[in-house]
Amino acid sequence: MRSTNHIVNALKQGILVWMLAVLFVFSSALKAATEDAGGNTAGISYIAAQQKEGKVTAKKSKTEASSSKKESSTRPYDVIDPEFRNIGPGFGGNNVLPFWIAVVVFFLAFGGIVKGKSKAVKGISTLVAFVAFGIISYVIYWEARALGRQKGYAPVQPIWFSHKVHVTQNGIDCEYCHVDARTSRHAGIPSLNVCMNCHNSVMEGKRSGKAEISKIYEHLGYNPKTRRYDKPGKPIQWIKVHNLPDHVYFNHAQHVQAGKVECQECHGPVEKMNRVVEYKELSMKFCLDCHRSRNIITDNQYYSLYKFHLNPGEKPKVKDIGGQDCSSCHY
Repeated sequence: MRSTNHIVNALKQGILVWMLAVLFVFSSALKAATEDAGGNTAGISYIAAQQKEGKVTAKKSKTEASSSKKESSTRPYDVIDPEFRNIGPGFGGNNVLPFWIAVVVFFLAFGGIVKGKSKAVKGISTLVAFVAFGIISYVIYWEARALGRQKGYAPVQPIWFSHKVHVTQNGIDCEYCHVDARTSRHAGIPSLNVCMNCHNSVMEGKRSGKAEISKIYEHLGYNPKTRRYDKPGKPIQWIKVHNLPDHVYFNHAQHVQAGKVECQECHGPVEKMNRVVEYKELSMKFCLDCHRSRNIITDNQYYSLYKFHLNPGEKPKVKDIGGQDCSSCHY
C-alpha cells in the first residue's frame, strides 16, 4: 500500500512538471504569435487603435471591410522580417517569460526535494530543479552580457523607410544617402532633399501608397500639387538604432574610406531589412576580433607611409599599429 502511494505521488509530480512544461511552451508560442518579430507589441496596438478610431464594427459593409483589410496588410511599419527575428540575447530577447516560469518551476521542484516522501519524487524533483536552475542561469548570463548593448533593437520610425525596397529592389548605394560615412566620423542621416531627388517624381509606393511619402512632403512643407515649398517644414525625429557608449570613439571615415570596411560587416544585411534591426552585438570583443584579423591597407593617405617601413611580403594587422590599444578608442 505504501509503495502504491509513492508511485501515485511520483505520478502527480510528473504530471505537474508536464503541465508546467506545456504551459511554458504554450506561453512562449502565444507570446511569439501576439507580439511582432522583435518582441514589441507596437503593431498590435497600432492596428487596435486604428480600428477603435475608425469605429470598426461587425456591421461594416463588405467593401469597407475588404478595403480596411487591404490597408492594414499594406502597412508593415511595425513588422520585422522573419530572418531577423529573435536575434537578441538569450531566447532571442524574449527572456522575461522563460525566466519567471523557470523560477516558479525551480521553487516547486525544490519543495518536492524537501518534502518528497520517496526517492522517485526526490529524484524527479532534483532533475527538474537542475534544469530550471540552468535556464535561470542562462538568462542571467545573457542579460548581464547584454547590458549596455542593443542587439535585436528595432524601434518603429516616424516614417516607414524600407532599405529592402530602396537598396535591394532599386539598387541605391548606401553611400548615396549616407554620404558622410566617407568623410566624417558619423555616417549621418540623409536630408529630406536627398529623398526628394527621387520622390519629387515618385509620389506613391507599391506597398505604402501615398501615406508615407506624403509625410516627407509634410515635413518639408512641400506641396506636390503646386510643386512648391509653400508650407512651414519641421524636422523628422528619427530614432537612432546603432548606439555606441559615450566613452567609445568610432570614426566611419577611417573604417569606410581607409579600411575599406563594408557597411554589412558592422550593420549586418541592412539591404534586406524592411525595418532596421541592430544585427551585430557591437561589443569591444567584436571590434578587437576584427582589429586582430584585418590587414591594414596602405594605398590611402591614412596609412601610406607604413609601406616604406614594411619588409617585402609583410602584412601588418590593425592591432600592430595601435588597433588594440585602449587609447585608440577610449580618450
